Amino acid sequence: MAKIKKAARPETLIPTASMSDIAFLLLLFFMVSTVFVREKGLKVRLPRAETIQKIPRSHSATIYVDRNGTISIDDMVVSIPDVQWVMQKKLLEDFNVIACFRTDRDASYGYMSDILNRLREAGTLRVSFEAKLKR
Repeated sequence: MAKIKKAARPETLIPTASMSDIAFLLLLFFMVSTVFVREKGLKVRLPRAETIQKIPRSHSATIYVDRNGTISIDDMVVSIPDVQWVMQKKLLEDFNVIACFRTDRDASYGYMSDILNRLREAGTLRVSFEAKLKR
């Protein structure tokens, strides 16, 4: 009996020499044809103060923050962790105490966020932000 040899199939090869060129052309095409939309945000009209309510100094604790991050509560320089126990002490003296922020325009908001977290932990929930009136 004669053996029949199978004919070898020709292998199909995909040329990969120009694949990188095609990939870069596609990348360039999508970069050029894509339109990036800038978000316009929300138009917010802030309310204007018609009247100013003065807070009595006997029921307030003024927190000063300067541009260097120095924090003082009623002229006593404290660190951020000490804000909690100072305000707890003031709450024991007067339950109606209001924390009044007076910060420098160039102060980092991170300091204010840390101080607000310490005030929340101390139970001081009445907070006021002081500002100068524009004339």
